[in-house]
Amino acid sequence: MKNNVKDQPMIKRKLSVNVLESDRDAASHLFKALGMDMTTAINLFLKQSIAENGLPFRPQLVNDTAKAVYAARTGQVQHFDHEADWQASVLNELKNND
Repeated sequence: MKNNVKDQPMIKRKLSVNVLESDRDAASHLFKALGMDMTTAINLFLKQSIAENGLPFRPQLVNDTAKAVYAARTGQVQHFDHEADWQASVLNELKNND
């Protein structure tokens, strides 16, 4: 007789939790922005908790500041020898974003 979890059938069970409506709505909006629904996010949380044997990291959207820090740390930034070159680059970028 095998007692290995991997050898057991994949039986799904319904999970019901009580949360504040505002938290449910905010989380649902966030998960949608991350490309998943509430069920997928909860399953991800459970699987990662098991893998970590504790509370997992919290996936989150990357904001502009985090993107800029990453770009700077990985050398993905423009360098200018003169202030006028930088100003021209900024003006050109602003023009292209209109």
